[in-house]
Amino acid sequence: MIRLICLALVLACSASAQVYSPRVVRQGQPDASSLHALVGDIYRQAGAQTPRERAEAIWRFFLTDGRFVQPGFWYHIAGWAYEEPMGEVLDPVKLLNSYGFGLCYQIAPVLEAVFKAGGFDDARVWFLTGHTVAEVFYDGAYHHYDSDMMGYNTIGKGPAKESEVASVHQLESDGSIILSKLKGPKEVDPSVVDYPWYPADLREGAIGGLAELFTTTSDNYLFPFERAPYGHIMNFALRPGERLVRHFRPEKPDLYYLPYKFNGTSWEEFPQEVAEYNIRTADGPRSQKDDRLWATGRLEYNPPVDSKESAVYPVQSPYVIIDAEFRLSADLASKDESLKVDTSTDGGRSWEPAGELRGPHKGEWRTEPAVLTRSAHGRRTAVSGSYNYLVRVTRSAGTQLQSIFLSTRIQLNPRTLPALTNGRNELSYSSVAFHARYTVPVTAATAKDAAQNVTNARYVSEGGQGYWVPASGGTAEFVFRITSPDGAPLSGFDAGGRFLDLSSGLAPDKFTAEVRKVAPLKTYKTAASIAWSNSPKGPFQTIWEYDPHLQWKDDTQIDRTLLWPEVDRHVEATGPEIYIRYRIEGLAIDDFRLAAIKHPARSKSILEVTHVWKEDGTEKTAVQRIPSAVGGRQYAIETSPTAIISNEAIIFEVK
Repeated sequence: MIRLICLALVLACSASAQVYSPRVVRQGQPDASSLHALVGDIYRQAGAQTPRERAEAIWRFFLTDGRFVQPGFWYHIAGWAYEEPMGEVLDPVKLLNSYGFGLCYQIAPVLEAVFKAGGFDDARVWFLTGHTVAEVFYDGAYHHYDSDMMGYNTIGKGPAKESEVASVHQLESDGSIILSKLKGPKEVDPSVVDYPWYPADLREGAIGGLAELFTTTSDNYLFPFERAPYGHIMNFALRPGERLVRHFRPEKPDLYYLPYKFNGTSWEEFPQEVAEYNIRTADGPRSQKDDRLWATGRLEYNPPVDSKESAVYPVQSPYVIIDAEFRLSADLASKDESLKVDTSTDGGRSWEPAGELRGPHKGEWRTEPAVLTRSAHGRRTAVSGSYNYLVRVTRSAGTQLQSIFLSTRIQLNPRTLPALTNGRNELSYSSVAFHARYTVPVTAATAKDAAQNVTNARYVSEGGQGYWVPASGGTAEFVFRITSPDGAPLSGFDAGGRFLDLSSGLAPDKFTAEVRKVAPLKTYKTAASIAWSNSPKGPFQTIWEYDPHLQWKDDTQIDRTLLWPEVDRHVEATGPEIYIRYRIEGLAIDDFRLAAIKHPARSKSILEVTHVWKEDGTEKTAVQRIPSAVGGRQYAIETSPTAIISNEAIIFEVK
């Protein structure tokens, strides 16, 4: 009960004055804040009308080599889009906004998600062992497009634009669909392909190996359900005294989110150096083909000092967190007085000490989250790799605390920012206040502690990877309680997770986004569901139920499937508390996703938007003061038509 009360206290913070999800987009720039906004912009920029034109526009937008598409939104690099405990990041919104880079097993789920957001009846992902690909359904058939290796193939020897695009199943049944495009080992017939056509493989004379990825069918697997989670959204709130600074490049060359993996016993850097290709961890997640980079930023918050001797302050970021620093101004008259700071990333169930100050002291004191791991290229702190955390400030009686300043460093994809160009720039501001969303921190490993009740469930863990199964046959059940953040009724919730059919002895591998072998979970029956109620006693309303009977839109049944449905549901429901029930029978579950939602009060704050750029090395700024933080506004910024423009930052600050 203490845990739930604590959560309610920290989330109720100047709610009526917050600015919800402010964003600025330059005209002609894609808006990556949501998949639907992004795909609409892709269609408009490409002038795509037909299903095939739209599919090709999405494929081309995500080509990994910036020589073939501008702005080169996505690039290919291994080992840098990884977050514990789920491992390789697959969530499309995270990948687009915090990263902007990854490998085939990340861009394929992104393509699947964007295809579906773009109105296609279906899209799906295949795992070919060594390569992961996507295909989209239109005109009565599936069609495979590969943005990672940059190509697609058509049936027959006719012009590519006039020929049908092949599916994965067609390619695995007939490798000549690919090989027939060649005039020689390193030469393609330009009349039968659309450029680019697998340029790296063609240059190396490796198209035969590409074809074999498909035709060696015994290790090809289809994901018939969603491959990626949809649990992350870019909604966030800025409070009075808080500002979000986003730069267009790293503030320092060695400032980046460095992922660490947990192998069950220890933590290690996840990126791997490859001397043959001059890939060095110290270089950060830069593109290996051109000058594209990641970017960094800061969430800075100067909260009102709580009068209580122990107070908790929440930090919520839409971007992955690198680290943080805390500055407190205090007077401690004697050695008997103290000031202590702790952090929590699990909603206050556990705390990591960030620092303790003992008197006598007068003035500013700086501390930071605990450093949990140090390695050759960086460190892992108590908040690294998270998106939300709590700061608890505890002071002894008599300690005078004047101010608190919380600075959180974040990583982001700079190609999502409104970059100014020469001349007149038309910009659009908007703020979304449909709801305020608070993620409930729960993982598979912490589910037993976070849940209101767990029945007949057993946790299986090996090598830092774990999942829940029924303990003794029958049905396992988890019930979670979501409370109102500030005493006001909830307006809804999000609930989801990843369910696993382990009957084949194959489970997801967080280190590779491929498969690992586990003990098969044999059962005569498989069932799973998610349901909700306003009472722990029910009645519960089912919002998702597992259906093992697969539907085949093209009437082609695939017998090599990985039945690991990623489920995410949004429900509008009112009440001071809501209970979410998960049930599994004959299946496993390795991820729980929960969020509480409430209607926010209309903001009365002023948001100040500042653009910072340089013209021929001279810094320029333009400031927009927006009194009504909800709604939209159009404005323009004029830059020199001839100067060299260098975009530096965009800053949101609530006054």
